[in-house]
Amino acid sequence: MSFSKIDLDNIKSKISIRSELEKKTKLIQKGKDYWCCCPFHEEKTPSCKINDDYGSFYCFGCGAKGDIFTIYTDLYNYNFIDAVKELSQKSGVKINFENDKTYKNKNKIEEILKLSCLWFQENLNHSSANICNEYLTKRKLTKETIQKFKLGYSYNKDINLYKYLKNKFFTDDEIIESNVVKLDKNKKIRDFFYKRLIFPICNIQGKIVGFGGRSLDGSDPKYINSPESNFFQKRYLLYNLNIAKEFARKKNNLLICEGYMDIISLNQNGINSVVAPLGTALTEDQLQLAWKYSNKPTIMFDGDSSGVRASYKVAIMALSLISPNKYLQFISLPEDIDPDKYINEYSLSNFLSTLKKPDPLSHFIFKQSIKSVSLNNVDEKISYDKYLDDLIDTIKDKKSKYFYKNEFKSLFFNNIRTKKDKKEFKYQNSNNKPQKNLNKVQNLSFIATILNHPSVRNEILIEFLESDLFNKDEKDLLNELKNERFNKLTNKEILEILDKHIHIQIVKQSLSSKIYKLFPYSSPNYDPQLSREEALKSLKNLNTRLLNLQKINKSLDTFIKESNQLNWEDLQKINIEITNED
Repeated sequence: MSFSKIDLDNIKSKISIRSELEKKTKLIQKGKDYWCCCPFHEEKTPSCKINDDYGSFYCFGCGAKGDIFTIYTDLYNYNFIDAVKELSQKSGVKINFENDKTYKNKNKIEEILKLSCLWFQENLNHSSANICNEYLTKRKLTKETIQKFKLGYSYNKDINLYKYLKNKFFTDDEIIESNVVKLDKNKKIRDFFYKRLIFPICNIQGKIVGFGGRSLDGSDPKYINSPESNFFQKRYLLYNLNIAKEFARKKNNLLICEGYMDIISLNQNGINSVVAPLGTALTEDQLQLAWKYSNKPTIMFDGDSSGVRASYKVAIMALSLISPNKYLQFISLPEDIDPDKYINEYSLSNFLSTLKKPDPLSHFIFKQSIKSVSLNNVDEKISYDKYLDDLIDTIKDKKSKYFYKNEFKSLFFNNIRTKKDKKEFKYQNSNNKPQKNLNKVQNLSFIATILNHPSVRNEILIEFLESDLFNKDEKDLLNELKNERFNKLTNKEILEILDKHIHIQIVKQSLSSKIYKLFPYSSPNYDPQLSREEALKSLKNLNTRLLNLQKINKSLDTFIKESNQLNWEDLQKINIEITNED
């Protein structure tokens, strides 16, 4: 049975041969390369060199060489077909093992994609590509760069791509399966890319698997990619990684930007270790792929609002994946500036200086998230502290979790102290009772729980009335609801009775679908006993946080006046208590 090169390359790109050999023998790193004692003959000094980029190994002692398939056939005694089956399952690459038709089709697809790329490139030499050539000139791309990245144009007034491929004796089915054409609503075959600047997209081995296309006449969408298929899966690909991987290995850094033009422009300016997701948000698979070539890639997305949001999304996603050997860095560009524009407006030297000052993952998350709160009152401090706790809980690696927790808390408390020193907010240090309205929205959920569940109303009211969480108006309402006449009334009946009540607005705000969505236990459709349990649990947690925050504020006040080791340890102790809640 035969297999297509595309299938085998996909498997090799998804399974690290280094990791596989590490199961059998100890690996030693020499510079950027890894060596091991050959698994095929006895030796004490490592003479087997591993090339993870190409998925191959070579022993200078006995001459053994091969790839991941060789390890399974020669070392594990699989036959080749079984080795492919086993590795395809491990890698998630789907292969049709029924007949050779799939193999032949995939080889045809590879040939079609190569010829299509050549056709796109050749079109730049025709007058019909003037609009494309003008755009490339405007973007200051040299002929060498255009050729290096095999840029092209998807229009030729003399012949379209479909007819060109038909002249090469490919069938309609083969051309359609390659995704360079599509069927329109009348079932007629049309070129998939029409009058667009074309960016060939390669897999890690440098073979073309798809294309990206940019409109040049202002039409939407601005960018499109080849449709998803078994040979083109965007979540597993990074644009330009086939070129950037060797530079990334040498420098142990990989710059991840947003778009094709960013990559091409930076490459032309001598920055070779740079890649991009394919017009979509960076996926977990793409991040794992980047980590194969650098343990500290750097995210540099555009400085507009969508770029900042995309960067933050990557940061949050990365928290659950980081480990002592996997880091992530971030560079924030000025507002509405992309890497190419930065170089043109500021200079290449300034850009290179910026590259040397990335923010570590923890600092980037803190810098971005802290902008959403002012920390001017107790409510915001508690909310933000809880948000940091939730982020820390997503970290799976224990060692990373320990240090990230300390770093986040340190940044948080330093921010509070800095605000205090600069008098950006007033800290109240008096003997009055603590601020009662800790979280207005959650308080409304508690009141909704009382109104919507008459069977547990009195029991919940007793607990709530003993808490300092509620402000005076809310407490007055709770005392009113304690009246016997409300014992068994429904929420609608209570609403009618309190229609002219001074606190009727609190009642109406509580009985809101928005509150139910945020706190499902407050909904009238929720089981009363479960509602009671969850409401009281939330109340207990908020009371505990209030108590701990009082201690923090007291310690901070003393710390600012007379800093000493004991007070700092006290802060750390309280910090751990808050972190370990729940």
